[in-house]
Amino acid sequence: MREFELLRSVYRANTSLPSFVSIPPGDDMAELSLPANAGRLLVAVDQVIGGRHVRHDEDPKLIGRKAVARNVSDIAAMAAEPLASVVACCLPRDWDEPRALSLFAGLRESAAEWSCPLVGGDLALGGPGDPLTVSVTVLATPRGRAITRSGSRAGDGVYVTGSLGGSLAPDGGGRHLTFEPRLRESWLLVDALGGRLHAMIDLSDGLGRDAGHLLEGHGESGLAIELDGRALPCQAGSDWKSALGDGEDYELLFTAEGPVPATLGDVPVTRVGSVRPRREGEPAVLVRIDGRLADVGDLGWEHRTGRGAS
Repeated sequence: MREFELLRSVYRANTSLPSFVSIPPGDDMAELSLPANAGRLLVAVDQVIGGRHVRHDEDPKLIGRKAVARNVSDIAAMAAEPLASVVACCLPRDWDEPRALSLFAGLRESAAEWSCPLVGGDLALGGPGDPLTVSVTVLATPRGRAITRSGSRAGDGVYVTGSLGGSLAPDGGGRHLTFEPRLRESWLLVDALGGRLHAMIDLSDGLGRDAGHLLEGHGESGLAIELDGRALPCQAGSDWKSALGDGEDYELLFTAEGPVPATLGDVPVTRVGSVRPRREGEPAVLVRIDGRLADVGDLGWEHRTGRGAS
């Protein structure tokens, strides 16, 4: 596989880019003619690493899809609108051109599907033993107010979209490769709740860990989230512990005041707990199960060890 021949193959798709991309891939930088309402930009970056986030032998097109979808899920978490994306890839030495082109097809097609066109990037061939690395950066514009992780208040309900747990199948496949970012659902949520939507995040590391992020800034004596283990919407074959700790669900977790729609489009919304004052010495995230309260703030993906906590 020759790098520049591969790049020329990628550039052939430039004609399919939207008209606001005035300098497409192939130059030192892309140029975008920003829409009139793009007074503010949101920027995020995420990566997929072979052997860590996906199997080495996984379908390259699904790998490309996941690399984009993870970023679009971050856009959904802030109820923003995608604008464009760029990608940096380091390909393993043993990859051939068809495999590389399949990866780029997954990147390009998924980005186009979610109105986040791929407008540029970088390509490198790794050294012996280097894994696949796909790093995607996305640009987005706020649709009014950007919804952040902070802002939860005592008395808020805690809600999730969809169902949780079992994202990774025993063979390494599973929903983590095919999930649908809750982009349109986030817009419906903002339209329905307005200022009553206080905080939101997408569930990548697991409900146990990610719920704690909705309390950031409240300190040791601030707020706690108490989850109801019986209310967790579990995927078939998953229990409450899987729902809290498996991660890679990419559903929306949010806190809000007052009534919340039972569905967003055809996606169900479930109340799974409440935000309340935190008692002295108490953990920040707890689940009530079998009549007792348990600390679940460490349930989920641990980046240092590359595994879930039990």
